[in-house]
Amino acid sequence: MSAAAAPGPRRAPLRLAPLVLAGAAAAGGAAGCDDVSRFSTADDEAYCGAITLGGAFRAGLSPRVQMRLSLDADALDGPEPPGALWTYEAPDGAAPERRLLDGAPLRPIGALAHDPLSRLEFGEGRERNAIYAVSASDPAAEPLLAILSLRTDASVEVRLLRPGREPLAPGAAQAEGERQVFGNFRLTRRTGTCGF
Repeated sequence: MSAAAAPGPRRAPLRLAPLVLAGAAAAGGAAGCDDVSRFSTADDEAYCGAITLGGAFRAGLSPRVQMRLSLDADALDGPEPPGALWTYEAPDGAAPERRLLDGAPLRPIGALAHDPLSRLEFGEGRERNAIYAVSASDPAAEPLLAILSLRTDASVEVRLLRPGREPLAPGAAQAEGERQVFGNFRLTRRTGTCGF
């Protein structure tokens, strides 16, 4: 004859369990939307790509310019540079190769973190946008802004921007490092260093 289990407190039905699980899933999903760590490059990887070719979308850059980006996406909001940029323009016979940026760190702009511009949103398909300062390889040249967009298709867009200076006099030659620059680069992850 088997002994029956001793009576004890009776458990309430688990009716709240689905609600608790749904809440946890929603919280996890929201956190996942902000998790951009998958955009980070490994030591043997880089984002590579070329400038948008249309002349209306470029200023101060030739259609031959290519870009390379290394990125630690977990450091996007930190005080240290989360990556670096390189550009390469192949020689064309008349001009030698050119490197506007050569391992330029993406320098955070401290005060920007306290401004709504730090959470810039524009256009569909962009999970996260961030703005950094970058220094040209020529120390006499004016710095530029780099606007990064981490895209939902796992690519990265980088816009390079320098407002440039007005010439001192009409018809006066403008120094290379003071010219207006604008270029939009669409980059995809590759193994290696993009060939430059």
